[in-house]
Amino acid sequence: MTILAPRVAHHLSSGLAAVFVALAACQPPRAASSELAFRASVSGVDWQLMELEGKTTSAGAGGRRATLRFDADSARAGGFAGCNRFGGPYTIHGDSLRFGALASTMMACTGGMQLEASYLAALQATRRYELSSTQLKLFGPSGAVARFSRQIPEPGRSPDT
Repeated sequence: MTILAPRVAHHLSSGLAAVFVALAACQPPRAASSELAFRASVSGVDWQLMELEGKTTSAGAGGRRATLRFDADSARAGGFAGCNRFGGPYTIHGDSLRFGALASTMMACTGGMQLEASYLAALQATRRYELSSTQLKLFGPSGAVARFSRQIPEPGRSPDT
């Protein structure tokens, strides 16, 4: 009996370890899964800025609304900020979203400059996101910083014009 007990215990513990390893291998890492889902959901879509810090935004220069567009392949985002076009890198990990240094064109506009300054500041403050099929919400350390709606382009018109 004393000879069988160590063998049984060894086989039992080896068997349980193998089961745990197999189960762990079947589970994709949450961050990778979330990152792929985020990129697949937002990439190639123009998101139209609707609110900044809970307040409805107005149109920028030329009556255009500010936009945001993600490129999954390059992990870059860009769009129209109210007067100028902007772009830069983003990183995603789980529900964490951060924008890197954003560059923009340097035009001066009679309208849209205040919107642009607030919008770019909101992107830099972003720490996490919530995504549905029609809305993207960005949150900073103190709460909501921006809300976007999925833009549906008009037939025969590019979404960026």
